[in-house]
Amino acid sequence: MVTYQYTPAADGGAARQAQSLAERLAARGRRIGVVTARYPGTNRFERVAGVDVHRVWAIPRPGLFSATFLPSLARFLLLHGSRYDIWHAHQAFYNAGVALTLARFRGRRCIVKNAASGPYGDLARLGRIRFGGWVRKTLLGADAVISLNTEMTDELLAAGIPTARIRRIPNGVDCERFSSPSPRQRELARSKLGIGSDGVLVLYAGRLGVDTGTAVILDAWREIEQRFPTEPWTLIVAGDEIGNGAHRARGERELLRARFVGKVADVRPLLRAADLLVRPSLTEGMSNVVLEAMASGLPVVATRTGGLKEQIDEEVTGILVPPGDSHALADALVRLLCDQPCRVSMGAAGRARVEKMYHLDSVVDAYEDLYDRLGGGHHAAAGTDG
Repeated sequence: MVTYQYTPAADGGAARQAQSLAERLAARGRRIGVVTARYPGTNRFERVAGVDVHRVWAIPRPGLFSATFLPSLARFLLLHGSRYDIWHAHQAFYNAGVALTLARFRGRRCIVKNAASGPYGDLARLGRIRFGGWVRKTLLGADAVISLNTEMTDELLAAGIPTARIRRIPNGVDCERFSSPSPRQRELARSKLGIGSDGVLVLYAGRLGVDTGTAVILDAWREIEQRFPTEPWTLIVAGDEIGNGAHRARGERELLRARFVGKVADVRPLLRAADLLVRPSLTEGMSNVVLEAMASGLPVVATRTGGLKEQIDEEVTGILVPPGDSHALADALVRLLCDQPCRVSMGAAGRARVEKMYHLDSVVDAYEDLYDRLGGGHHAAAGTDG
């Protein structure tokens, strides 16, 4: 597979999904190669969990990354891409355009996985960037385009992708790695955060930004603090922020019972400590952290947008509110903060839902079926992940 990022530099849902898929496919006996950007401190080549990881030259700086990575990607695909029967691009971005163009030249099948829908999604972004029109044109030649939700499917159809080439395959979650914590695990996780037995913990985990609705949760939590000044409720915000850190600075300035812990390498300890997850995105493809929270037995308060409204069974596994509506978000959070039996019931239902619909093994099954239909055989599959 080809990815802008891969372990140990994987940062973001698309890269983590690509890694999970690659490792599970390799464990099933498929030959998987990953070509990715070489970040400082990483090797040019190594074998990770059965996956051959090739890192090509790039300058990971704004304004220089695409200009250096894309030629390196093209060179690798031209020289070594024929080792693999299928190329698989995660995200419809410049990397997908390069892969699709060269796949035709090398006589290889090429799949593109769309990562997000809505105004901040892949296709919308292509409408705002230079050469985005070229990428959209190359998508018409993809052997298959992966859609994560109904909104995304509609966008792909509107872009001219034939229905027969659109495949609905959701993101998956490792239901063994993410599971409901034991009482001891929960106690230890909460003690490390200094949360008492009577405290209720709300978790926001993900990048801080406009599209992820960070300002909306800050507004909602400020309202909650004003309405319930004495309740032992805490908001944990885990994630980094591109730019000057304005959201974190504002939250630390305005909120009394909110903690900003920055980016975490492993979200599981926070999920074990939490009582519910909040996901206030303005747009979403299919949220990994929502799947991880549901697998961990947590209810979710999220926005009615993109894949979220399909991941969450409203009033069964969580509560949905309109995107951008901080008052509605505050009301939904208060409802669950005050109702422990409801949190437990929704959390159990969420766990059952991911086991049935989003288990990583079933997602890998779907990709194997697609690869085989495209003629990839059992021991040769490769992908490009942006």
